[in-house]
Amino acid sequence: MNIYIEWIIILIVTFISTVLSTLSGGGASIINFPVFLSLGIPFPIANSMQKISATFWVLPAANNLLKGRKVNWFFLIAFSVIGLIGVYLGVIVSINVKQRYLEIGVGMIIVFLVIYTYLNKNLGLKEEGKKYSIFRRTIAYPFALLLGFYESVFGAGNAIFLAMITFFSRGFDFIDGLGHYFAIVFLWILFASFLFIHKGYYDIKLTIPAIIGSTAGGYIGSKYARYKGNKFIKLMFVIIGGVLGIKLILGI
Repeated sequence: MNIYIEWIIILIVTFISTVLSTLSGGGASIINFPVFLSLGIPFPIANSMQKISATFWVLPAANNLLKGRKVNWFFLIAFSVIGLIGVYLGVIVSINVKQRYLEIGVGMIIVFLVIYTYLNKNLGLKEEGKKYSIFRRTIAYPFALLLGFYESVFGAGNAIFLAMITFFSRGFDFIDGLGHYFAIVFLWILFASFLFIHKGYYDIKLTIPAIIGSTAGGYIGSKYARYKGNKFIKLMFVIIGGVLGIKLILGI
């Protein structure tokens, strides 16, 4: 295929996938990976393209969502640092291991979370002002290892997992949950990108259009999500999250 056609495809696909990701937390990789692989791009390089391009848009998206809101800096930094261990292990796995079983397991969990969110009508629609116990706040941190691992292996739906964790451990709403996720994940994908590049898994020519498309999509999507508010994000969360979960389970 002509390289310019590949660039156009990658640019358009990453723009659309990142808009949807910032609206719902569903994850851009669920759209990007199948397209990248269909273009003949090896999985480790497709993964590095996803991670490298994401380093350019997650912080602007976090800023758009959290602007004017209270940021829990201790939680954000601690969760991000703890997750680096999982990120390192995930990069090793993504290079050497097939992920079909992981996709099925994650898909089943996402479908469960989507159903739970749909049935709990007020979940994530407003910030809870009450003070949570130290145990309830601390129990969130072990999940950083799992989410860091999954982020570097695949990452689709990871924002859904973190949003649910913050609902129950911090009383966040959807905007806070997604905003903190995009800020937390920056360090993870930066570290994963370094590891992929260090191991030789990268393609600058193909990564550039991915950076341009995803950066534009992340900025526009997060701006629109903040404008529309929690009810709209929850609707997108349920719809896109449900499709994502079923897609992962069925492998389509």
